[in-house]
Amino acid sequence: MKLSEIKGIFEIGERKTFLELSEIIEIGRKANSIVIEMIKDGTSLVAATQDIRSLEKQSDQLSLNIKENILVAAVNPLLLDNILECVDLADSIVDNYHFVSKELNRIAKVKFSEDFVARGPDLRTPLQKMLDLADQAMVIILRILKATNMSKTAELRANIELVEEEGDNLKDNSFDLLYASAPNMHYLQFIHFSEILHKFDDILDSCEDLADSLVSVMAFISK
Repeated sequence: MKLSEIKGIFEIGERKTFLELSEIIEIGRKANSIVIEMIKDGTSLVAATQDIRSLEKQSDQLSLNIKENILVAAVNPLLLDNILECVDLADSIVDNYHFVSKELNRIAKVKFSEDFVARGPDLRTPLQKMLDLADQAMVIILRILKATNMSKTAELRANIELVEEEGDNLKDNSFDLLYASAPNMHYLQFIHFSEILHKFDDILDSCEDLADSLVSVMAFISK
């Protein structure tokens, strides 16, 4: 068998893995849309949390299947660690949405005094904007997974970096608002908002890290 034929077999295995990774990212987008509604409405939180829990289980199962299939899908052994990292990063995105949904559900059950509720910062708008950015980032990831040349992949990677930087600015501004309001807040409110901001930032960071890993894999394949 010629070297080019061997390379072609490996590429088939890696492309199959990319398709499976796309399924996890699509699950992440579904979870993202549910969390947006949870923040916007603050209603049906229990049902929404259960929906995201179901999505999280699907993501875990897909991750397990991909890892098992990698062993029989003719994936180049030199890329094994990179691809496993991609799987873990994609799954972590869904895990973070699951964490946030549970946190939103918990805080809704706490009965704060009217004074604390009135004086707490309204972070719904910046949080929704961060989720909009997360969806943009995941769409870019899906486009990277379907890209067929390195120039397009590099362009998409640059786009996701811009999205992540905008998310960083939103996070920093939100923390400024949060700390400015801290003296008049219940400590549980402060912890709640802080945790969510960090998780949304983690989601954007995971998207950027995933893009980096995918670019490394594709650069190797294209050699």
